[in-house]
Amino acid sequence: MGQLQQQHQEQPLRKDLYPQTEPYDFGFLKVSGVHTIYYEQSGNPQGHPVVFLHGGPGAGTSPGNRRFFDPEFFRIVLFDQVFGGSWGSTLALAYSESHPDKVTGIVLRGIFLLRKKELDWFYEGGAAAIFPDAWEPFRDFIPEDERNCFIAAYSKRLTSSDADVQAEAAKRWTMWEMMTAHLIQNHENIKRGEDDKFSLAFARIENHYFVNKGFLPSDSHLLDNVDKIRHIKAFIVQGRYDVCCPMMSAWDLHKAWPEAEFKMVPDAGHSANEVGVAAELVSANEKLKSMFTK
Repeated sequence: MGQLQQQHQEQPLRKDLYPQTEPYDFGFLKVSGVHTIYYEQSGNPQGHPVVFLHGGPGAGTSPGNRRFFDPEFFRIVLFDQVFGGSWGSTLALAYSESHPDKVTGIVLRGIFLLRKKELDWFYEGGAAAIFPDAWEPFRDFIPEDERNCFIAAYSKRLTSSDADVQAEAAKRWTMWEMMTAHLIQNHENIKRGEDDKFSLAFARIENHYFVNKGFLPSDSHLLDNVDKIRHIKAFIVQGRYDVCCPMMSAWDLHKAWPEAEFKMVPDAGHSANEVGVAAELVSANEKLKSMFTK
């Protein structure tokens, strides 16, 4: 703990994000015969490219995501459905381990290694011990005889032929995550869960990936392949009281990848927008900027 405190206090952190910028390029990228994904570029067109990978899966990007990066230095690329936070950390690790020659630096936040014990913690009753008030509406939507696996039970309802059942399942699934994403509940975030269009898209995408274990070949795949990327400059930022992606995963990654700079934020939960987490993310991006300009 003493080492973590020393790392956390080693330099002053800026508490503000960068000014809002508008994209100079945006559109939809065709990635298969069926799917397209939204993308945008902002900041410096000739700058060092940085790709922001949002959470969920299915949470989508927002204009505020651009503000973690210096727009005069970085060419900021946002994708809807692929920096890496939460599920974004999963994608960043998976991509980097598959293409280590294409990555020059990684900033990870709210580590999610997509292991069974992480899914069980959040969706099968572990996190309920901390947020019982948020858990009960999520739990009570499912009949008692199907509560041995909530992910499977919700999958059945999110793919139901009854649109009303789909909508209610989506709202219950999404509200559970929105109500647990901050150390102090964020009512603006919770309102997103009340939006029928957002909650249905978010819940169906996220649940589909979790039913299929993220389409990874094994439960420990991301940790097993860390040696492929240990030469890459990396930062791991983790809220101590992250309920969605508990610190055990960040700690396991830290032990497997000691070269990565590990930052534990002692007064934060899961969200990238919590003050301490945001400050550490900006600090990490500034350190990468310094590295790229040498």
